[in-house]
Formats: sequence, C-alpha cells, structure tokens
Amino acid sequence: MNIVEKHRERCMECGQCLLVCSRYDNLSLLNRLYEYLEGSSNIHPDSLLRCLTCGLCVSACPEKLGIKPLISPARQKWVNENGLTDRQTMVDPEAENNLFKKIAEMDETLEFTNRSGSVVYFPGCAGTYINKVMAQASVALLEKAGVDYTVLSGTEYCCGAVSAGAGDPGPIRMHGQQNIEEIRKRRAKILITACPGCFRAFKDIYPRMFGKLDFEVLQVSQYLDRLLKEGKLTPENALKHRVFYHDPCHLTRGMGIYTEARNILEKIPGTELANRTPEGSACCGFGGGVRVNYPSESLSVASDRYRAAREMGCDVIVTNCGGCMQNLIEAGENENVRENIKIFDLTEYLALACGVKTDREDRKMIEIVNRAYSSCVSGYKKPYFS
Repeated sequence: MNIVEKHRERCMECGQCLLVCSRYDNLSLLNRLYEYLEGSSNIHPDSLLRCLTCGLCVSACPEKLGIKPLISPARQKWVNENGLTDRQTMVDPEAENNLFKKIAEMDETLEFTNRSGSVVYFPGCAGTYINKVMAQASVALLEKAGVDYTVLSGTEYCCGAVSAGAGDPGPIRMHGQQNIEEIRKRRAKILITACPGCFRAFKDIYPRMFGKLDFEVLQVSQYLDRLLKEGKLTPENALKHRVFYHDPCHLTRGMGIYTEARNILEKIPGTELANRTPEGSACCGFGGGVRVNYPSESLSVASDRYRAAREMGCDVIVTNCGGCMQNLIEAGENENVRENIKIFDLTEYLALACGVKTDREDRKMIEIVNRAYSSCVSGYKKPYFS
C-alpha cells in the first residue's frame, strides 16, 4: 500500500492536524496532495512550501498521519517535474548560490585544529557559519572536560539533510559516504552533532543509505549530559533564571530527544526549568524552507515562543538548534515581542555555568544572514522587523 492509499484509508478527516498547525487551515489540502501524488492533477508550489515539516500534525493525529508525510514526497515529485529552484540549491555545497559560502565571503569563518580524536564534533553549517557561538561553546566545554576530540566543519562536510528536506537529495548522496569515511579516518568512536538535521542524517538516514555505522552517534545534549553524569563537567556558577526550553522540532518529534537538555538545565545552580516535558511544544517557524520563502510569517511564528515563555514567567529561552536560535533571536529584535527575554544555545548556557564565556554579535549575524539570503535567492524580501 503506497502512502496515498494508506493515508486516504486511515484518515478520519477529524481536523486535529489543523488545530496544531500554524500554516494550513483547510482539509481540502489533503485531497490536493492525494491527487497530485497520484498524477491526476497539478498543484501550486505554495501548497507545498508553506509546511514547516515540524511534525506537530503527526503528533496530534489519532492515526499518526498528519500532513507532513504527504508533503515530503510531493516536494520531491515537484522537483523531479520542475527542477530545482535557487531556494533549494542555496544549501547545496556544490551550488554557486550556496548560502554558507556567501556568508564566508562576508564574515570570518571559525577554524579548528585538524587532528585525530576519539570524539568527532560536527558543528554543521549553521554552527560553522551563522550561530558560531554554538561551536565555540561546545569546543570550550570539550576542552574543559579533557575530551580527546576533533572537529569536522565546513561546507565540504555538509551532511545534506537540509537539501534533502527541500526536495534535493543530491548533496546527501554525494557527501554521506565521504563524511563517514572521514570520521573513520580520524579513528573516532563517537560522533557528536549540534544540528538536529545533522543528527538525523547520521543517526537515521546514513545507516539506511550506506549501511550500519561503526561509531556512536550522539546529539550534543546527549554527550554533555553524559559528561555531567561522569563528573567531567561541573556547573559551578549560579545562573539565576527561570528558563523556557524550546524543543527543536526535528530533534524532539523527529528523533525523540528531549530529556537530556532538560537534565543539563536542571543541574545548573540557580536555574529553574519551567517546562519539564515537551508537552505543548511548538515550532519556531524556521524549518521546511519557510524562513526563506515566507520570512515575515516565519518570524511571526517564532514570536509565539516568546509569548509561551512569558506566560510561564521565564526570562530566558534556551534552545538546541541553530535554525531555532537564529529565528528566535531575529524575532526578538522586534521590541514588542522580546520584553527582555534572552536567547541562549544550550551549550552556551552550560558553558557560562562552567565559567566559560563566549562572545556573540546578534545584530551582525542577522544583518549578514539577510544579506546572504538576498544574494542567494531571487526575490527575497527582508522581514518587516529585521
């Protein structure tokens, strides 16, 4: 039974998926997707591009169906029929309009020592070029814990997951095996990733495409939680904040990882965690290409996370994803939204508790990212409050 037959047979059209969705409001979308995937009609790309691929619809559906499982194959079909657009190739390492290469022309790129190590840290493109504080804080914590590590960074080691999600599987096919071999060459026993997309690539997609990996794959929250339990890291500085932990969609609903970050936050002196479970978590608005295709709408979705944090009496939002961090920071530039709620990456927050400070230039990051988007994507409209 193919995806359309399965979906059509089991879907009760109860509308639970739409109740949690910030992007669609009409069940007629399901029939449009059915017909398009079966080849009986065409579809406007707007129907495909609005999806955040956050998985909230799947979680809400009594049959665990939702809209997302139809969007992904429909996007792939559309690309096969119409070809790649500049919005899809902008994260392809081989493309002329690669976003990260463009950012590297505008700003300094992080450099790491190339060596062997029992642990490979994989910061991903976001940690290398955009939210560099994520990589800086992670490396500082690895140093403090005395970990024998090495770093795999840069577009030459792009995992390809974002391109695949946009409908372009080329980069993941081209770079996947190369990345695996490079990690083996460095004799690593453990790979730790920052980006949830990179984590899914190594933990789920690569083994299915290239065979079982001979090293352990952990998201950075899992590895840092392990270091804390082993006593190799000790947060001694009190950070007196009530914290709202923002669950990244592709890490929480996509890969089932949500306890480790909370374990870390609850070990930090002075910190009070407001939301101890992912119940009620929602998307930051960045994913699925929505940030590029609908910039202002994307940041409007991110603004809702400030509302949720404010209602819980929080003065800090901590997240664990480069895309989430970028969108939350940018949405916070609207003074009506922010209300003095600060954004931290999980590694950055833990580093502060361990006595390590890393510098951030949020305004510079936002300006460079928007300039890069404008250079890489035709017709890109800068968000209304950036």
